[in-house]
Amino acid sequence: MTREVAIRGSMNHAAFDRLIDVEFPEAAAELDAGDRQSLHDEMAAVARATARAIEAGNTSEVGRHLAVMEQVLTAAAADVENAVYVSYLEGVFLWEERPVFVEARNRLPPRLARGLFELEEHFAMLAAHVQDP
Repeated sequence: MTREVAIRGSMNHAAFDRLIDVEFPEAAAELDAGDRQSLHDEMAAVARATARAIEAGNTSEVGRHLAVMEQVLTAAAADVENAVYVSYLEGVFLWEERPVFVEARNRLPPRLARGLFELEEHFAMLAAHVQDP
């Protein structure tokens, strides 16, 4: 994927499933056949791999993960875009305040950064609504 020109909508579940094997073999190794049927389970495995790289302080691997996921989001079909938001960005960064995660968050490419910002705005709006119905 890193050498291809991303076409919006070209990254569907089947394409993401193939990408995991190539770009995130450690995440692919966590998945059984049932997990491979669920886009959100696959995305969560990639999120866990990214979180492990962040926790280990492996900045080059974190950078690689973020670059690949930026390309995924750029080319994402609607279901993959939703999974990036719900199962990747939320799983890795939402409400995470440890310094290594804040540092990684500051390195988010533009589309991922925008996605995380939108998630945080959404949850802030929900919290405000709950506090002041």
